Amino acid sequence: MNDTSHAGTHPANSTGRSAQRVPLNDIGRWIAPWLTGVLLAGATLLGFFTASGAEGPDTYAAGLVTAGLALVALGWLVKGAFDDRTVRWPLKILVERPESLVLLVALLTAIGIGGLFLAADAHGAAKTAGYALFVVCLLVIAWNLKHYYDRTDSRQRNGGGAPS
Repeated sequence: MNDTSHAGTHPANSTGRSAQRVPLNDIGRWIAPWLTGVLLAGATLLGFFTASGAEGPDTYAAGLVTAGLALVALGWLVKGAFDDRTVRWPLKILVERPESLVLLVALLTAIGIGGLFLAADAHGAAKTAGYALFVVCLLVIAWNLKHYYDRTDSRQRNGGGAPS
């Protein structure tokens, strides 16, 4: 009556197998495409709603461009799923080569400055979009710089030398 052993009560233990758990990174790989699709669909709808309720041409243009870009990205994500392409990110934004890093930094700097010009000249949602574009460009530049120098450092520690 005082037996506290419950080994025989669980079906997995009675067959001799242990319960298998799904690794967290596998769950992330399953959920990430769906979450990305939901976010892109939300951005598309938000862009269309912004454009439909716009009081000025700059807000209308910002909403329409946002909806268009999000719709193209969503189509690209769906096409990749039908092509059975498995990637971690819908867009590979981390570069490996130094030439690519210089080009990416130059392009994102120009786009970010364009966002500041948009914010300086616009009102309402377009002003916010200009500032957001600038901040996103800065974040992507910083992320790529960190990624590049982390990889360079790890190669030097492993004796591989600088990346070519």
